[in-house]
Amino acid sequence: MGDFDGRVVVVTGAGSGIGAACCEVFAAEGATVLGWDLTATEGGAAVDVSDLDSVQAAADRAGEAYGRVDALINCAGVITPNLPAQDVDPGDYRRNFDVNVMGIVHTTKALYPLLAAAPAGTVVNVASQAALVSLPHQTAYSASKGAVAALTRALAIDWAAQGLRVNAVCPGFTATPMAMKQMTPELDAAVSRRVPLGRIFQPVEMANAIAFLAGPKSSAITGVVLPVDGGWTAGEPALPM
Repeated sequence: MGDFDGRVVVVTGAGSGIGAACCEVFAAEGATVLGWDLTATEGGAAVDVSDLDSVQAAADRAGEAYGRVDALINCAGVITPNLPAQDVDPGDYRRNFDVNVMGIVHTTKALYPLLAAAPAGTVVNVASQAALVSLPHQTAYSASKGAVAALTRALAIDWAAQGLRVNAVCPGFTATPMAMKQMTPELDAAVSRRVPLGRIFQPVEMANAIAFLAGPKSSAITGVVLPVDGGWTAGEPALPM
């Protein structure tokens, strides 16, 4: 018996990275997983989270098929190229907010009736350590992920009376296709030195933390923005003795 036996879970950004890992973890725990991605996934649907009509159509299909959604996992996201703040195009801010923030606004709005119909509906949003600490040359991405953290807390307060829980994870540097496009040997070494646990993380490690927040073992937790970053936001690594 898994924690999600008989439960219906929607995962956005399901085509790769943390989203794909979430689909595997939730399926292994017994869930019926509805994977939403820009490109239709196996057993999933093509959904553009930046477009409310696209999200609403997918939500309507989920409602017709299942009548409820037990957990919504918002993994869909974009990141803009590394540029100093003065060189960032305003369109980069717009694109980050359209997907990273408005995507969550759209999914939570469209799926709210189905989440409320579940015995214990939950939402887990993927923010970033960039929501908690400044990363160089990522102003647009950092601003959008900071908004995800604030939105998570606001939703948690608004929906607590309905018994819906809303939390977020803030991944550290994770070996997703999106992140690895920026990887160089120098960056790999620098990140590993900076992370107290001394390494880059795998998508399944983020998915495991997300599954905890979405599941019954975290039933008293809502409004939490949880760093999953190997200690990065806790402070500098210890000096060798």
